[in-house]
Amino acid sequence: MNILITDDEPLIHISIEKIIQSCDSGLCIYHAYTGHEMLNMLAEHEFILAFVDIKMPGLSGLETIQQALTISPMTRYYIMSGFDEFEYAKQAIKLKVEDYLLKPLDKKTIQETISAAKDAVQAVKRRRKSIFRNWLESGLNHRKSSLEQFAGYYCSILLVTMDHPDFPKEAILEKLMPYTDNFVSILSENQLFLLCFSDDANILRNIRQQLSGQTYSQGISLFSSSVTSKTEELAAMLEQIQRYSSLRILLGIENFYFLKPLTEYSDELLPICSSFLRWQAACRNQDYTEFINQTDEICRLMDNPRITKQYRENILYFLSYSINEDIPISVDSASLKDLLYKYGKTFLHASDNGEIIQSIIEYIQTHYRDVSIAHLSEHFGLSANYISTLIKQKLGIRYNDYITSLRLNQAKKLLLTTNQSVKDITSSCGYYSQSHFTKLFIEHENCTPTEYRKLHSPK
Repeated sequence: MNILITDDEPLIHISIEKIIQSCDSGLCIYHAYTGHEMLNMLAEHEFILAFVDIKMPGLSGLETIQQALTISPMTRYYIMSGFDEFEYAKQAIKLKVEDYLLKPLDKKTIQETISAAKDAVQAVKRRRKSIFRNWLESGLNHRKSSLEQFAGYYCSILLVTMDHPDFPKEAILEKLMPYTDNFVSILSENQLFLLCFSDDANILRNIRQQLSGQTYSQGISLFSSSVTSKTEELAAMLEQIQRYSSLRILLGIENFYFLKPLTEYSDELLPICSSFLRWQAACRNQDYTEFINQTDEICRLMDNPRITKQYRENILYFLSYSINEDIPISVDSASLKDLLYKYGKTFLHASDNGEIIQSIIEYIQTHYRDVSIAHLSEHFGLSANYISTLIKQKLGIRYNDYITSLRLNQAKKLLLTTNQSVKDITSSCGYYSQSHFTKLFIEHENCTPTEYRKLHSPK
């Protein structure tokens, strides 16, 4: 993290730098002696905070900050002055300066300032990741969402498909661990979607290049869209990468693919790949009837003239991974059908799901404030649709309705047993918007939270 000191007195620089280094030796300190020097540095580097003298030759501190806000709006600016004049403070406040500091700065002041700046940076990062994650989740659920406020950021869609039945998450995480600061992720079915982002396009290009040069195993395949600063293009990229990732069945799993070359393949191949994915879904869900129907379909497709020798070998490798059983390359369609029929019969003897759903419900009851269906899918290694089905079968209501009931029941309890404000209760029950919480509360209780407290609190 970088800190900028701007003051025309060299001794001030020495004094402040010495104190900063005693607080945190890991910080990188830059120096500017005029307002123009400060503006040039802001254009070249990213700073978490800047100490700025209010009186300097040429541009004053306030004039400099006024221009600096357009160059680096995320930097936290602190005015320094030896003059305890309220008029200066009023001007600084108008510019949204973080604080007005009197010289000489002591260690406690600087330490508190640095700590506040670090907390602010982390808060911004968390908020940014939350917005990016919400956008990705909305896109996967075919809802419209905007990233307009992130103009200037570069983004890319990364998709990881997992065709091994045991979901080798550890192997995936090992590959992606170095880049976690630059992406958000959502697990959906047997696919891990990532939205990669950075204010530097080269960082994303380097990530793509590094990932493309690695080897993959355990049924893992990676797909990457191009890097774009036009966030309005991301929705189309997300749709494309979902669609064309199915080509891995013909082209081979356990590879890295750039999206653009995949779009050049004939669209007539995509329905063939979709059939194999439907078969895989039936296999994962242990749906015997659907599995048999889809087995008939894929065995018929194996004799399609569009299925080349190489495509056939890649398909058989995909099928082998899906059932975790070796399938000979020389197998004919009739023998393949018999083999898959035999495998499908094991579904009829599968154990009851009662223990699984009970574990899921207990987990939800503990983590209802911040758990999503995508999180459950990742935690239990089951598809989101499958978990939703289990919950509906067990409780008779949808997942979202169950979460809402848990949160609102807790809210009602807090309203009647504590003096917490509605705003605090909103947050503690897992809602980020008080207006949304109030709307839900009215829908279920026919009154506002405040009215509920007045009506039901013990007299």
